[in-house]
Amino acid sequence: MTGQVLLPTRANTRRTAAATATRKDIQALRALAVGLVVFNHLWPLRLPGGYVGVDVFFVISGYLISKHLLGELERSGRINLGRFYSRRIKRLLPAATLVAATSLLAAWALLPFSRWLSIAQETAASVLYVENWLLAAKSVDYSAHNEDASTVQHFWSLSVEEQFYLVWPLLFLGLFVASSRFRARRRAFLATGVAILSALTLAFCIWFTYTNKSPAYFITPARVWEFGAGALVAIGGAHAMGVLRLRFPSSHLAWSGAAQWLGYGLIGYSAFAYDGQTFFPGFAAAVPVAGTLLVIASGPISPLWSPNQLLAAKPVQLVGDVSYSLYLWHWPLIVLAPAVLGHALWTQDKVLVLLIAFALAWASKKFVEDPGRTRLLPKARPLRVVGVMAAAMAVVCALSGGLLLGFTKAQDAEAAKLQELSGGPCYGARSLDPRNNCKDPFGAAQVANVGPNEAPRFDAPECRPSDNPIVFEDQKLLTECDFTGGARPQASVWLVGDSHAEQWKGALYELARLHKWTLKETMVGGCPFVDVKRVAFMGSPADDPRSQHRCLSWSKQVSDRIVQEKPDMVFASSFGAGETIDDGTGRAQLEQYKDAVSQRFTDWTEAGSRVFVFRDPPMTLRHSSPDCVALNQQTPINCANPRGEALVPDPVAEAARGMGKLAVKVLDFSDQFCDEQNCYAVIGGLQVYADYDHAARSYIRSLVPLVARRFNEARQ
Repeated sequence: MTGQVLLPTRANTRRTAAATATRKDIQALRALAVGLVVFNHLWPLRLPGGYVGVDVFFVISGYLISKHLLGELERSGRINLGRFYSRRIKRLLPAATLVAATSLLAAWALLPFSRWLSIAQETAASVLYVENWLLAAKSVDYSAHNEDASTVQHFWSLSVEEQFYLVWPLLFLGLFVASSRFRARRRAFLATGVAILSALTLAFCIWFTYTNKSPAYFITPARVWEFGAGALVAIGGAHAMGVLRLRFPSSHLAWSGAAQWLGYGLIGYSAFAYDGQTFFPGFAAAVPVAGTLLVIASGPISPLWSPNQLLAAKPVQLVGDVSYSLYLWHWPLIVLAPAVLGHALWTQDKVLVLLIAFALAWASKKFVEDPGRTRLLPKARPLRVVGVMAAAMAVVCALSGGLLLGFTKAQDAEAAKLQELSGGPCYGARSLDPRNNCKDPFGAAQVANVGPNEAPRFDAPECRPSDNPIVFEDQKLLTECDFTGGARPQASVWLVGDSHAEQWKGALYELARLHKWTLKETMVGGCPFVDVKRVAFMGSPADDPRSQHRCLSWSKQVSDRIVQEKPDMVFASSFGAGETIDDGTGRAQLEQYKDAVSQRFTDWTEAGSRVFVFRDPPMTLRHSSPDCVALNQQTPINCANPRGEALVPDPVAEAARGMGKLAVKVLDFSDQFCDEQNCYAVIGGLQVYADYDHAARSYIRSLVPLVARRFNEARQ
């Protein structure tokens, strides 16, 4: 897209773009934006806020598209919607479709099958330009928080842009027509309408970010104001600069240069000062947006001391030229490179990825982007262009369906292997029993027990939603299971906690069948079951009011129901090592948990229940994961963690032990994950972990005989 400029020449200045040429200041902004994003993805600790490059792109898009639409409206009084959409399709979709299809095939060839499901789903969502909504849904699904990034995760921003392109011309046309009907000045009416919409969506963005931070990052309504800000410059920017030149004929260039330095400074500040804990977009997004607006509005001419003069250099302009393709290619390379190299990316690997991404971007620009815009269906009617691209999208969706089918077949094949292995004496945790004489319990995995079948979230056939649930808003958070087989129940039991309690269900269900229990279970991911606010999760702030209210409301209802119903036993577990609580005292976490957990357990035991705490398994430290095992298939010892680092104190288990009550016992199976030196990723031919912090279901099931024995000992 080009920006048309008609500005006077000054002796101490030079144009940064000819009247009909691409504006070099905008190309520089594109180069900066893509650079921030790419460096943030490669070196996130060095440039933690580089994600603001996406916001720069949104403002640029709002400006350029609005300038184009406004020009067409003022020339002809109409917008040729068919031609507009056709041009956008030919400009953007060929390269994006190529990258999506290539990444999908590369994932099939290079990545373990456990990654195929999310990649297939997200690839289909990406080519249909709804990836941002899929990621928003996943961001509020606790079970998805451990999912590895897909090869097309970065398409979320393209989805937002395409949705903007779909609606924006209709908005402009509607406001333009309305201005004639109300006999208003067209530009003023248009600017007013865009300003009102931008203000409303900014207010929504701020509110939604502070109440639902994760989905706010992805959803389109929280980003509309950024496009609108660029549009307002397109509508009124030339007039404002004209007024500035008339009022300050001798100093307007100095003001322009100062605005450009300030604009780049605001973008740079946000890129270095922001990080994953920043409430973003919200208020914080206004900083890079304002910076981008200053650069666009003050250009394209500038004094010699302006940063625009430096950024007009050919290398910067080249990066701006290929910015779209560079954005497309860099992320799949980052995701796929570890599988090719056989290890996590080191600095030299990241530099190589950057060089390859740039080479692919240059080739994509030369052989796909530019030909797509000028030579793809040059005389075709818009409807035919739409049809061709719909067919291309359908092909990629079909390929995604094929990968889904491949995933299903691979998972079924691994399930069959598990069935064959499960009866052996050296299967899983059984290999650690010295009586079985297993030669190498920590050798290569014999089966890839990964994927959804190994995730902790599942229910037995004997389970159904409770008729009297624990309710928060529209969620029903109680399940009832009858393992009596029609016989008289021998005990009533509850299972309480978060997803780290769920991971023990594979063993607890077998105990329930053996002893003919009725079981009620209620678990909320990321929520401790104590009556204290959770303020962080895995080191990242988690203090939004809605989340805190949800956790506190659930935990209180659970405790009240246990006290009221007086079950014979309560099994509990929680990711206390990863869920930071704050009771206002400022004490160490172990001390805060000790008091909070002791109070909960005292209430339950005084009501007549016995409490059994499953001590949390060792942490993977994001090392003993299925990905690491896939890269070290013959030497999974490389994925082990030192015991002292992985087996951190479990605050809930420590609190239970400290109570010194016979009615409160800890079931500790740390010796089934670790020896004296290490905690392992593969034991007895099984992968121990399903993801980055949950034990695999099959490995937990291999513990059933030992769980039964230690439970019987603990309840004596």
